[in-house]
Amino acid sequence: MHTEASGPNGEAAPARVERCAQCKEIKAKRHIAVQQGDQRMAEAMATAMGRHQRAVHS
Repeated sequence: MHTEASGPNGEAAPARVERCAQCKEIKAKRHIAVQQGDQRMAEAMATAMGRHQRAVHS
């Protein structure tokens, strides 16, 4: 059975938008740092993402 996604009021859910290239890069770097146990780099990438989102996406 296939159902269409809908918003909270029954309207069509917004189309999925591809993540910006810089968000994608920061997320990938943080993922690698977490996998390697590099807490400092993971924290730095989390901070970088916050700064990037505030500067570019707000």
